[in-house]
Amino acid sequence: MSVGQLTFLAFAAFTLGAAVRVVTHRLVFHAALWLIASFFGIAAVYLLLESPFMAGVQLFIYIGGVAVLTAIAVMVTKGMMRRDLPTMANVRSSALVAVSLFLVMSWTILQMPLPEAPASPVFEEGLAMLGMALVDPRGYLLPFEVVSLMLLIVLIGALYVARER
Repeated sequence: MSVGQLTFLAFAAFTLGAAVRVVTHRLVFHAALWLIASFFGIAAVYLLLESPFMAGVQLFIYIGGVAVLTAIAVMVTKGMMRRDLPTMANVRSSALVAVSLFLVMSWTILQMPLPEAPASPVFEEGLAMLGMALVDPRGYLLPFEVVSLMLLIVLIGALYVARER
């Protein structure tokens, strides 16, 4: 195995371990922190696959937005931090569903033929073209701004709902 393959396997194992901790941890805030670690591992895998744009998207949108917003929402809602809340965990049923889904997805992946070469050529200026399309008034500027405004409204609404009455 090459160094690149070993590095990929190390980050993949880290990501998988963090994802397992997300769903098995009892404290919601700690699960949110493990989610951030899992997203970081995915960003590292994107970098190893030579996709810096997707790694940046993973860092800025998922880690910077979704995971941090989740952590803030958990900190604002004090009731979720209690340890004495009952859990509704049926370990056997959950394990059966998880193993079944894993087997179905593995079988589906193994049935697909893998391509020998990329389906379309990669353009060097593709990232610049995407950036121009996002800020061009005739492009996606309006939907881009509407989505950012909607995220701001959701954040304000979450803080309003979570505030102490």
